[in-house]
Amino acid sequence: MIGTGKNLKERDTLIQLAMIFLCLGIIIVDVFLPLGFVLWILYLVPLLLSVWLTGRYAPFITAWLITGAILASSLISVTLRQDPSDLPDRAVFILMIAIVSLLVYEIRANYTTLEAEVIERRKAQESLLEFTHTLEVRIADRTSEILKVNQELTEDIKKRRKVEAALETANQKLSLLSQITRHDISNRVFALLAELDLAKDLAKEPQLIESLLQLERTSMAIQDQIAFTKDYQEIGAQAPAWYPITSLIRNAADPLYSPEVNVSVNCKGVEVFADAMISKVFYNLIHNALRHGEHLTRITFSYQLSGTDLVIFCEDNGMGIESREKENIFRKGYGKGSGLGLFLSREILSITGITIQETGERGNGARFEIHVPDGDWRITES
Repeated sequence: MIGTGKNLKERDTLIQLAMIFLCLGIIIVDVFLPLGFVLWILYLVPLLLSVWLTGRYAPFITAWLITGAILASSLISVTLRQDPSDLPDRAVFILMIAIVSLLVYEIRANYTTLEAEVIERRKAQESLLEFTHTLEVRIADRTSEILKVNQELTEDIKKRRKVEAALETANQKLSLLSQITRHDISNRVFALLAELDLAKDLAKEPQLIESLLQLERTSMAIQDQIAFTKDYQEIGAQAPAWYPITSLIRNAADPLYSPEVNVSVNCKGVEVFADAMISKVFYNLIHNALRHGEHLTRITFSYQLSGTDLVIFCEDNGMGIESREKENIFRKGYGKGSGLGLFLSREILSITGITIQETGERGNGARFEIHVPDGDWRITES
């Protein structure tokens, strides 16, 4: 019955016709066969059918119609048989019909709510299925894209490894060539210096001696350049690591020991993350101080925190550096010597983002500040 009809209007019409014919049939039987409650129970069928009618108060309207049908059948029965003895029973049944109509109304309300929930759940399920299908399609598309990108990355990694292997081989060959070249040039320069020493001993004319001295200075400058190329080649050759400052400074100061100069280190427990050539930085700082300090008696290394950075100080009591030269001293080839020490030091420190500058005052000694960024320094208890 629920599924009868193409739409709600047709369904209501069919249900109403069924209820009317059913009630008419019961009235006819009740008139000619007074069965009482046995027959009246059939009136509950059209009352239950009212559940599926669209009208809100259909159960109550149906109950009134059934009541009218019961009374009509009673009047007809009395007219035909002159026997109104079943009127009390009909009154009781009408009361029962009223109670059942209330129950049917509640059933109808619950049925309507349940039907709405079922429709809503069905729509939600359809939406979920549609979303699931869309999601599966998207996942399949994304998976395909990821596989494609992964394949491209794999190919790129293979190519990169081949290039890296070729570069490593080329670097090894260049390094070997540089070592051989430096060794040969160093031997020839050493031989040249030895010949110049003999020539100076044999020379008599002052002009010739001066020329030989100039050649000797030039040869020694070539030696410094060779040493610089060796050190510069080693920058970045090894991965940066943690190094204790105190040990680095002590090891750098030992070969430069001078009884007139006291080197003190107040950097206990300080470690920095730097290139393996960092010891050369402290060597150059001490070497420059001893070479250019003039009347130098003290070199002090200390540190302090500056915000999240660590600053390492290298101070001496020498003559200091002129203001106009504070930045020039870090330029390649600038200075009285080879002009390579401080340039090399700045290059070594820059590998891990460490900077160096000179902040001293002329006449009060040199003061170098090494700024180590946050994350590249630590202080241990040792």
